[in-house]
Amino acid sequence: MADFFEDQNNMDEGDDIITLYNEERDVDEDFYHLATLDVDDKWFVVLKPVEKLPDIEEDEVLIYEVQEGDDGDIFVAIEDEDLLQKVFDEFMKEMEALDDAEEN
Repeated sequence: MADFFEDQNNMDEGDDIITLYNEERDVDEDFYHLATLDVDDKWFVVLKPVEKLPDIEEDEVLIYEVQEGDDGDIFVAIEDEDLLQKVFDEFMKEMEALDDAEEN
């Protein structure tokens, strides 16, 4: 499987970028939108920082549940470790399928 954590060449200016506000650091941070997944009838988004961030390792992604808010969609942190792992496993399965499709 292609290692998108190490291969920064597969991310460029044309990629979807989402800007999130980091309350702890009081800054906006940009993330690549890697995937939106439907797991157990809920929607989740998988993000990877555009630039190295001090609190996120290079091989980590952020996963949030997408919920409807008063002003549109909001990203909610997932506190259930089992659900987080399930969404991550689905994401990895999707990445493997995409890699297989690109090889064929």
